[in-house]
Amino acid sequence: MQWQFVKAANYYGMANDYLQYGTGARSLAMGGAYVALADEASAPYWNPAGLTQIEEYQFLSMYAPFFEQTSYNFLSYVHPLGRLGNLAISDVLLYSGGYEEVDGEGNVLGTNQSIFKNAIIISYANRVYRRISLGASLKLIHQRVMRYSGNSQGVDLGILYELLDELNIGLALQNVLQPKVTLIDDPDVYKINLKAGLALNTFYNRLTLTADINKLVDEKAYLCAGVEFSPWEKISSSTLKRIDLRLGINHLQTFTLGIGLKMKFISLDYAFNPHKIGNLHRFGLTFRWGSIYKARVEPILKSGNTYWLGASSEPLKFSTDIPSITVKQWTLKIMDENGEVVRAFRARRRTPKIIGWNLRDRKGRLVKDGDYFYEFTVIYKNGRQWIDRGEIKLRYDK
Repeated sequence: MQWQFVKAANYYGMANDYLQYGTGARSLAMGGAYVALADEASAPYWNPAGLTQIEEYQFLSMYAPFFEQTSYNFLSYVHPLGRLGNLAISDVLLYSGGYEEVDGEGNVLGTNQSIFKNAIIISYANRVYRRISLGASLKLIHQRVMRYSGNSQGVDLGILYELLDELNIGLALQNVLQPKVTLIDDPDVYKINLKAGLALNTFYNRLTLTADINKLVDEKAYLCAGVEFSPWEKISSSTLKRIDLRLGINHLQTFTLGIGLKMKFISLDYAFNPHKIGNLHRFGLTFRWGSIYKARVEPILKSGNTYWLGASSEPLKFSTDIPSITVKQWTLKIMDENGEVVRAFRARRRTPKIIGWNLRDRKGRLVKDGDYFYEFTVIYKNGRQWIDRGEIKLRYDK
C-alpha cells in the first residue's frame, strides 16, 4: 500500500527530527549552545545532568508558532529532592494540520488531516561527587500521521563537570536507546546524537559565553555558540530583578537573538531567528518558587526596621530559618552605611535559632546610631550557597 500527504505550501519540520529543534526560549536565543549551561527547566532536553543546578521548584513553558497551522510547544516541571537529587517531567509537542491524504493512485482518502508528534521525558540527576553530576532521561514517544500512529521509547544520558566556579563542561548522549516508531512498514529510527560543550560565567555573573559541538550519526558535526549579557540587575525588592540580552549562532548557522526579563517569581523570555521560509519566534514563561536552600535571618523588632538604643539596651536578636540540609558554614555580617564590617558572627555548624548582637563593634565599642545592613550567608555541605540581606536603623532614645 502506498500513501502520501500533501500540503498547499512548504512546511517546516516534516522530517522525523522534531526532537532536534531545541527547547526553551532562553537557550534557543543563545543558538542552542546549552549542554554545559542547562541551569533551568529546559535541562532535561539539553543535558539532564544540568538539573542538579536547579535549587527551586520550576515550571517552564515555551510556545513556538511555525508555519502553515504548525506549532511547537514544550512544558517542563522540576522537583528538587535535596540530597536525593532532582526529578523532572517534560513534554515536547509538535502539531501540524491542514493536510490532504491520497493513495498511490491519487484518490483522496481524507482532508484536513494532521500530524502529531509527542515526547514525554522523565529525567533524574544527582551529584556523584563535589563537582560532577550525572543525569538520565527516559523518553516516551508517540507519533500520529493521518490515520497511522506508533509508539516507542528512548534514553538520553548526560554529565556535567563544574571545572571551576565560573566554567562548566557538559556532555550529553541522546538516543542511547534509540526510539523506533513504526507507522506503516519501515520504522522511523531516531539517530544517536553526541553533544559536548563549554559554558563560562564571568564579569560578576553579568556575562555568559557558551559553545557546543554536535555530532549526529551519519551526519557532519556542527558548532553553535551563544552569549548572554545582563546590562541591568537589581538585588533589592524591586519587581524587575534582571534584564538579559542574548545572541547566538545555531545549528543552521544562522544568527539568533533574544531578551529575558527576570522578576521575583517569573521569567519572561523571547527568541528570534530567521528561516529561509520565514522568521521564527519562541516565547517562554518560567515560574520559580520554594528554593530548598532558602535561608532567612530577621532582626526581632517591635515595629518597622528601627531599633532604639538606650543606656540599658538589650542585645539585638536575629531569628534564623534554615532548611533541613547539612550546613558547612554560616556567617552573619553587620555593616555600616559605608559598607564597612562592624561585627561578624560565623561558625562551622548549624546556625542557632537566635543570634544575639550586643550592639558593639569588633573592638568592643558601642556602635553609633545610623543605618546598618546585614548579610547572612549559609554554605551547605554540598557546596550550595544562600545569601539573605536586609537593612536596620539604629536610633538613640530621645
